[in-house]
Amino acid sequence: MPIPTEVTIRRARLDDHAQACRLLDSLDELHRAGAPWMFKEPSAQPRPRSSFADLLNSDDSAVFVADAGQLVGVAYGFMRAAPDFPVFVRQRWGVLDGIVVDPAWRRRGIGKLLTHAIEAWALDLGARWVELNVYEFNRDARDFYESLGYLPVSTKLRKPGPDGA
Repeated sequence: MPIPTEVTIRRARLDDHAQACRLLDSLDELHRAGAPWMFKEPSAQPRPRSSFADLLNSDDSAVFVADAGQLVGVAYGFMRAAPDFPVFVRQRWGVLDGIVVDPAWRRRGIGKLLTHAIEAWALDLGARWVELNVYEFNRDARDFYESLGYLPVSTKLRKPGPDGA
């Protein structure tokens, strides 16, 4: 079967659940390998269909997919608001919480298109910015995000306990 060259970025549908989970499971595997003290192999699918449906139906979350006849990428995000505390500026922002592109489809601009889809969605909802978290072990992801204009905001430090975790 020839590989389609056209990729469509669109909002996910509930029938995308299984294919989206396949892609996101590979992201989970990357995180387990890079931070085994934090991530473990789940005993069941960590993203049940009902949770996926909740992401699709909430006004404050979005899932976008890259469709090439099969899903080759997925990204999801959330809207967040500043705490109701006098020192914070009252505002909302978007969070790109997860993104993954099938390895066979990387370096074709799909990750960039998925990122832009989350950004546009968040900005349309009044976000002042879009942020994300990237683990230090994932240098490729950090380089990718920086190439799209993302800049460091803070540094999170961690001191392992006596058991090394």
